[in-house]
Amino acid sequence: MSKKYIPDKSWLTCDKGQLPTQISVTHDNNSKLYGEKMVSEADMVPGENIKPFGRCSVTGGPCKFDPLYWDKCNQGVKVNSFKMVFEDANLLCKAGGKIKVDFTVPQGSYFDFGFTGLGLTAQWANYKGVIDYNQRGVIYDVKNGLISLTTETGNHARKGNYGEMNDNVYHRENGWRDIREEHPVIDIDKPTASGIDGAYEKSGVMRTTDGKYGTARIENTVRNGKELSESWVENHLDRGAIANPADEQAMRTANQNGTLEREVIYTDKNEKGVIREGLSSETHTSTGAKATRGQFETLEMKPQSMASRMINSARSSLRNSRPIKALAASNFAKGVQESSAAIRANKALWKGAQFMESTPVLKTTGKVVGRGLIVVGIAIDAAFIYKAYNEEGGFGDKTQQATGSAIGGAAGAWAGAEIGAVIGTAICPGIGTVIGGVVGGIIGGLAGSSAGSKLVDWLF
Repeated sequence: MSKKYIPDKSWLTCDKGQLPTQISVTHDNNSKLYGEKMVSEADMVPGENIKPFGRCSVTGGPCKFDPLYWDKCNQGVKVNSFKMVFEDANLLCKAGGKIKVDFTVPQGSYFDFGFTGLGLTAQWANYKGVIDYNQRGVIYDVKNGLISLTTETGNHARKGNYGEMNDNVYHRENGWRDIREEHPVIDIDKPTASGIDGAYEKSGVMRTTDGKYGTARIENTVRNGKELSESWVENHLDRGAIANPADEQAMRTANQNGTLEREVIYTDKNEKGVIREGLSSETHTSTGAKATRGQFETLEMKPQSMASRMINSARSSLRNSRPIKALAASNFAKGVQESSAAIRANKALWKGAQFMESTPVLKTTGKVVGRGLIVVGIAIDAAFIYKAYNEEGGFGDKTQQATGSAIGGAAGAWAGAEIGAVIGTAICPGIGTVIGGVVGGIIGGLAGSSAGSKLVDWLF
């Protein structure tokens, strides 16, 4: 079988380098073979024809490519008086590297990473989604008996935290903006503290809630009066319960003029031994008293699709596996969670998410950039596949590699991000979830893209 030549923009790898790079043909004198520029023995000028390969394993520093020669050229075929280079040739470097063309690196992606995978990975930088991920994970495990709401020591704090999480998730999925200063509870064992469980805004309507579980009821506090009452809300506003000054003023005004909605959100309410499973709400007045005696409104969470149920089940199995549970219970994880750096990071991320939500332009942009990144990624991957297909006039090597890279990158990024998020959450819910999801997605995308490209190439 006759040997082929190396076309312009082909990918090169160095056995001593860290990253692939593309070759640029400049010594062709506008000569083309089959409509493409081909590499000649003169196309080895550093920076002009060949960019650095990242870090060099020989020197330990950045690549300083110093070429010797292409070792396999056609002695009888020349372009602009320079011999043509065969596809199996090696370009030797004085530092000891051996450079060769690598047709398995997909065209159009510098990091061998499908753009769909990048979109999937970027979702874990959405902190509002990260909070939802953590809270829904706890709720799922409680409902499926994997987390008990009463500890061995009899501590009932879990019930209050569980009720508050349900309150948060319900309002979030129904379009209410969380305006509390305090970071939403994502730890089922968080110590209880006095404060407003829920403070929300939606289309100018202000609402405050108190999450309760089972037999828990509204209390008459010594300092602030009855929970949810006007004096109780006013006192907490004075103590900085609301993050944004404009939201604080809006809630203060609503609290004083009677337009503030006050609701107790019950989870599995136990009334005289009769349990009302699920969520229900009871409206209260400015004095903290029930607005309607004994009447409740049933609240429905949005039904999940079969795919979502399968994903939640897989996530639960992973986070409840022995290694992950051991990691979560380790002194290392506890040390990270209790560190001032992690606490500050979570607070900063929460404030950033609130700022995005309270700013119309950023909120709209966030929605577009959010899941839209996946759509954009699919479109870019499709464009590269289509470009390769047109260049080859069919489903050739480049098209196969681009297709495999896109599919493998997406699958690898999704799986890597899911695993990374679970590990990161075990170490430190919140910031750990973000870092784990993003890093895991990048690693998974790189591995999946390379594997997908090689698999499709092998199959076809």
